[in-house]
Amino acid sequence: MKHVFIVNPTAGKGNGVEYIPLIDAYFKENPGDYVIEVTEREKHATEIARKYTAENDVTIYSVGGDGTSKEILDGLNPGVTLCVVPGGTGNDFYKSVDKRKLTKRETLKGLIEGEEIKIDYALMNGTEKFMNITSFGLDADINVYACDYVKKELNIPGNLVYAYSAFKVGLHPKVIQMEMTIDGVTLKRGILLAALCNGGYYGGMFHPVTEFSLSDGYIDICVVNGPMKLLRLIYLITKYANGRHIGAPEIKIYRARKISLKFDREVYMQIDGENVPVTEAEFEVIPQGLTIKVPKNRRI
Repeated sequence: MKHVFIVNPTAGKGNGVEYIPLIDAYFKENPGDYVIEVTEREKHATEIARKYTAENDVTIYSVGGDGTSKEILDGLNPGVTLCVVPGGTGNDFYKSVDKRKLTKRETLKGLIEGEEIKIDYALMNGTEKFMNITSFGLDADINVYACDYVKKELNIPGNLVYAYSAFKVGLHPKVIQMEMTIDGVTLKRGILLAALCNGGYYGGMFHPVTEFSLSDGYIDICVVNGPMKLLRLIYLITKYANGRHIGAPEIKIYRARKISLKFDREVYMQIDGENVPVTEAEFEVIPQGLTIKVPKNRRI
């Protein structure tokens, strides 16, 4: 078995790089075939993954944030195992894998010595992959703000990046007119945000669905209808952050295998942390189409 660690040096303001000496130390104590590759540019992780996934018996470790994992997912061949190492800012996908609070050394050891499981992933427009959450509306605008401005211009740590962005963007929310077809049933409505969920967490702080599974063959959809008054929106966003928004009259939850979306204007979608402008999109679940490595004694 070859262990390929793809490290994003900019993820989490250097959080991923801290794993490099720990990786070396682990394999010094436990000899094995491993290589560490450090990304140098955007989409470089995809290129590296493609280089190694042609080999047999290889596990690709994503050492960075959710965006790094998304890039690696785009470069994986079917059947190659992916292991997500939490080295980013929010580490949202990993929250659906293991909720334990461990040191980096303990986390790394547990993953290298972990077990393989099958999970779902989804395709957008037949090509764009995601394994955690795709969202649009207010939350995607928050992600755009966080990525394009806050992380570059302000020295704000960790999850506060997204909290600050939520405050700034939420002052002027925009309603999107959406037509959504889920498994053949079409709905038309004005919304403030929606999240298409395989996992349960995103944006460093948001928890849109509380009953989710990485391997049930469905996408869970959380829709927040609009418009609404600012104070009500602030109240719901605080609930949305911890999963206590379910049951509010503005919130609707759906489940689907296939989803078609059309919008009245171009909107940003955040696809596992990557910002993509669209006017329409189609999604399809690939049931248990991805093999990932997780700790044997994980807690979810």
